[in-house]
Amino acid sequence: DTSKLSRDHTISVSKSGLMTITGGKWTTYRHMAEDLVDHAEMLGGFESIPCVTKQLRIHGFHRNPDKFGELACYGSDAPALKDMLRHYPDWKEKIHPRLTPIIAQVMWAIKYEMARTVDDVLARRTRCLVLDARAALEAAPKVARLMAKELERDDIWIADQIQTFQQLAQGYIFGE
Repeated sequence: DTSKLSRDHTISVSKSGLMTITGGKWTTYRHMAEDLVDHAEMLGGFESIPCVTKQLRIHGFHRNPDKFGELACYGSDAPALKDMLRHYPDWKEKIHPRLTPIIAQVMWAIKYEMARTVDDVLARRTRCLVLDARAALEAAPKVARLMAKELERDDIWIADQIQTFQQLAQGYIFGE
């Protein structure tokens, strides 16, 4: 159970002054960063400035993302995605009948999130692989074709992407 693991982190300083932070967890990254900056200020003799990261909003922050319905996870980017759908109404089509992502989400991932592989879209951007590996496998050729067109890739790239994704997806399918 990872929740029982230590969340402590350690800061070490080499003789040359290189600071290294180890340990901690993703959920404590702000505290870790603040601690590291505080140490750097002290070691460098800099004026201590109060940390402002608790008030900073990450990209996509929106006070009421639920108002965007299925696109709520895009936060403040949801209106731009909706605008994309107004320009390309065909992109409202689902990538697979059993999956919720639509073509526009694949295109958004390519254009604005630097998605460059089928597994990047189906595993990380949309989580389709985790939610329904079989449907993701069936969607892979369609996603590969969409990506190939947008990224100006050829049929060899498409075949390679499908094969690579098939190999990855086999690790998520049980009972066969």
